[in-house]
Amino acid sequence: MTILTNTYSASSANAAYASSTQSSNGSHPTFSEEMYSDPEMRPYLEQYYEKAYAPMRERIAAMREDGYTPKTIQTEDGGIAQEISADRYEAMIPDFDKWLEGQKTIIPGLRDSVDIFREGAQRHVDYLEKNHPDSQSDVRAVFSNGDQILGYLYENGGMVTHDRGSHLRTYSDQADKLGLRGQARVEYIADAVSRDYSSIDVSRYDDQNAPTRREFSERWYPDHDVDQGYQANLQEARSQLAAAEERYRQQQSNITEMHSYLLGLMEQEQQA
Repeated sequence: MTILTNTYSASSANAAYASSTQSSNGSHPTFSEEMYSDPEMRPYLEQYYEKAYAPMRERIAAMREDGYTPKTIQTEDGGIAQEISADRYEAMIPDFDKWLEGQKTIIPGLRDSVDIFREGAQRHVDYLEKNHPDSQSDVRAVFSNGDQILGYLYENGGMVTHDRGSHLRTYSDQADKLGLRGQARVEYIADAVSRDYSSIDVSRYDDQNAPTRREFSERWYPDHDVDQGYQANLQEARSQLAAAEERYRQQQSNITEMHSYLLGLMEQEQQA
């Protein structure tokens, strides 16, 4: 049997909702977001709402029964924080209609943001794993004065400058006005600097002779431990990915729990 996500009439929806669709993980219920606007689904959703907030309401009741007084505490960073009172806890609980509206409008956006965060974290890890210290850098031009680096250009035309090379930003601004990107931007800026500053050495690179990230660091930033920096960045990126994956798993678990609960209610009513 298959859950018909576009069928909402309670007279027939019990059979439609109270069924399953096959996936690689077995049978599981699926529901459309349109159900939050369906009056026939309201009784089921209200029961889930009451179940979801029951622990919070129990906590509030216990705080009031015990005459609990919120304490002022010192945080780890030395700041001061006030514990939440029963009244503040209660104010945090939306009424049922506001909860429904949030499910229709806020929750989908949160799901999208979790997906975007997860995908971005995965791309960042993939990038770092591919672009290790001994892989070719995307540096395409270096501006220097003797052994002092003034700035450099990436393959995409992005520019990095140091204090003594801040004036080079003028050429980046000019390239912006001309709408130049990529190799055309690199060539424009490198040519302009070579033309206007005979005292600045301009080293140009391409896909064949660009230095590795290690070579670039050892040449211009000898005090920087390229391996340590890389491992720290990779560890942080993997930690961010793990956090994103956990948020995604928790989100999916919450969705599955809700759908399973609703499905159970429908099956009970169908059997009654």
